[in-house]
Amino acid sequence: MPKDEINILGSKAVIFQNDFGVWQFRMWLADENKYFRQSLRTKNKEDAIHKAEDMYAELRYLKKQGKKIYSINIKKGVEMYLTDKKQYVGLSGNNGIVEGRWKTIRTHLNHFLEYVKKDAKVKDLGINTLLSYEREGVDANYELFRKKQNAADDTIRNEVASINACIKFLYEHREGLSDIQAFKVPQLTKRKYNTDGDEIRRQTFQSEEWKSFYTAMRTYAAKTHNKDINEYFDKQLVRHFLLVMANSGCRNGELRQIRWKDIRVEKHIGVSQEKYSLAFMRIQPQTSKVRIGRTFYANCGKYVERWQKILKECGKTYTDDDFVFGKDGKEFSNSSLNKHFSKIMNMTSIPKERRDDLVIYSLRHMFITNMSLSGATFDSIAQHCGTSIAQIERVYKYPTDEEKRTFAVKRFMRVGDNVVAMSDTFGD
Repeated sequence: MPKDEINILGSKAVIFQNDFGVWQFRMWLADENKYFRQSLRTKNKEDAIHKAEDMYAELRYLKKQGKKIYSINIKKGVEMYLTDKKQYVGLSGNNGIVEGRWKTIRTHLNHFLEYVKKDAKVKDLGINTLLSYEREGVDANYELFRKKQNAADDTIRNEVASINACIKFLYEHREGLSDIQAFKVPQLTKRKYNTDGDEIRRQTFQSEEWKSFYTAMRTYAAKTHNKDINEYFDKQLVRHFLLVMANSGCRNGELRQIRWKDIRVEKHIGVSQEKYSLAFMRIQPQTSKVRIGRTFYANCGKYVERWQKILKECGKTYTDDDFVFGKDGKEFSNSSLNKHFSKIMNMTSIPKERRDDLVIYSLRHMFITNMSLSGATFDSIAQHCGTSIAQIERVYKYPTDEEKRTFAVKRFMRVGDNVVAMSDTFGD
């Protein structure tokens, strides 16, 4: 029981001794409906009074700033941040984000909530939380925690960025919900692109691999193997989504959010009088990763037409405002796409060690790589794919084996004032 209670500052606060004779501070926080208590760490009464007066002044200053003394838990803090970010979904400008990006941030923060105790107070999380945090009686760090779940360095780096954005939001909140602006981050090796293109080649479908994949897709989605109409519909949706992505170079999120009003099929006749179908596509700014809209033609008109026939076959109707690759009026989920992609990949003849390198985004890599090898300029590719020329050059500008062999046999010799090309350099 408290003893020797002394009112200070006109009864605005109280000091008292605990059972060990150490003076304690107590103050009622009316707006938070709680008492604030803290040890003054002294057994000397005069010293305790001075410390208590300083503590009261500091608390009053924080309250005038509109800050809370007691902290919310981290789960509530994450919910507040996600609610704030949600209002920017679909907006144009630097602050606007797409729905897919918001869902990614939510996933990142859910992993963080797995790592920390969900009822942990925000103000109890220190600057080193990601580097050292006690989980179930064992010291842990976020990098090792996620790597045990098979998360890649790039994934962890992106998650940490989302986590720190959330903490910064709580720190800058009018109530000062966090005492720190950001956590110290793990020293993850920054991703570097191999100038020989080995990394991109590893993440790109090669010709025979793609053939094996689209052949497997044909079997996977065949009506003879899918008697249930809903299962047939889902598999054909995934098949045509992946075919359009491979032949348009769209990002996954862009294609999942494209609507029928943003795509049309045009009939054309080639130089040899052959007929072909092009899809004229419009990516809206609010669905683009870079927040910039664009229009382009893609050589995937026949797949769009076939998808329209399948929709009719399955009794599906749609309006201009419906998603092209939607289900029941909603955007088809990325997790469902990935599950189907994995099942198709397991049906291919692609070696197991190669399958781990190939993901849905590999289709965009394949498109850009093929366009580059076909002679398309980086400027044209960048405009079509909605990225910068610098990004295309940095990631995809690497010599092919054919170019390397051609370079290897380039030789010259000087004959008077002339330079003459040779196939070999005399040296014997």
